[in-house]
Amino acid sequence: MNTQSSSQNEFESIKVDVGVLKVKVLTLNEICDKMDKIIEKLVDQHDRHVAKIYTDMDARRMETQNDIKEIHNRIDNVLDKVQDSERRITDELRTLRDELSAQIKSEKASIQKLNEWKWMIAGAIIVLSWLLSKINLEAIFTR
Repeated sequence: MNTQSSSQNEFESIKVDVGVLKVKVLTLNEICDKMDKIIEKLVDQHDRHVAKIYTDMDARRMETQNDIKEIHNRIDNVLDKVQDSERRITDELRTLRDELSAQIKSEKASIQKLNEWKWMIAGAIIVLSWLLSKINLEAIFTR
């Protein structure tokens, strides 16, 4: 009986161990299921974060492209204004040059007229001097 009772005890011990192992395996399965769910949630959350990062990067890229376009438009506007200003300044310089040329011509004509008058007066003085040298003034005043 001893052998039978000891085998019975061993069998009961094995049964208990198997039962404990079953509970542990079930617990491990539950833990693994929970871990799988947590991992899935973490992967989903990670995927959402990665998608948000890419979305943010695309939005920033678009903002940067729009900013670059706006800067180009501003540069083009400034260049247009500079070209308009250059055209106006050039036109004004031409007008000033034309006015200056006309004024110089007018002043040359005036100076030429003054020179003519100067030479006419000088000639008249020479003629009067010659005439006065030929006239006997004493004879005219003594009468």
